[in-house]
Amino acid sequence: MEQVIQVFKDLNIEYKLIRHPAVFCRADEDKVKDIKFDGVICKNLFLKDKKDKMFYLVSLPAHKRADLKKISDGLQSHRLSFGNEEELWEKLHIKPGSVSVLNVIGAPDTDVTFVLDKELMELEKVSFHPNDNTASISFAPENIEKIMNNYNKTYMFLEVEE
Repeated sequence: MEQVIQVFKDLNIEYKLIRHPAVFCRADEDKVKDIKFDGVICKNLFLKDKKDKMFYLVSLPAHKRADLKKISDGLQSHRLSFGNEEELWEKLHIKPGSVSVLNVIGAPDTDVTFVLDKELMELEKVSFHPNDNTASISFAPENIEKIMNNYNKTYMFLEVEE
């Protein structure tokens, strides 16, 4: 988390950090239901294309249902499935529950392609785990591109249909 905060400071990104109980999945949302987040909470899917051995981190608003078939079609990829815990650690140096577009900060040499739902860029603020699922950091979504460009990472926009 400290590394993420330092990068935000270095890149002059305004943010708000909220600490909360650990959230691993949607089922844990009851733990934070009374917390007022400053921005749309986002979910992140660590996916792989077994045939091409490509890995993707797909970020979208938490309220949206992710249809893996449609995401696969949008990426012009073969059938996608979820990456496992070992692959997650190898590619992003993170454990389940802390997956986030901000993982690029802790794994700048990753070959994971970051996929952002176009809807994110239309929002005033977005909220992600800062590589730690006991906090959320909210900021203007245009700063995602600023962070990706800082690390020369491959990212793309995709209209994630429900």
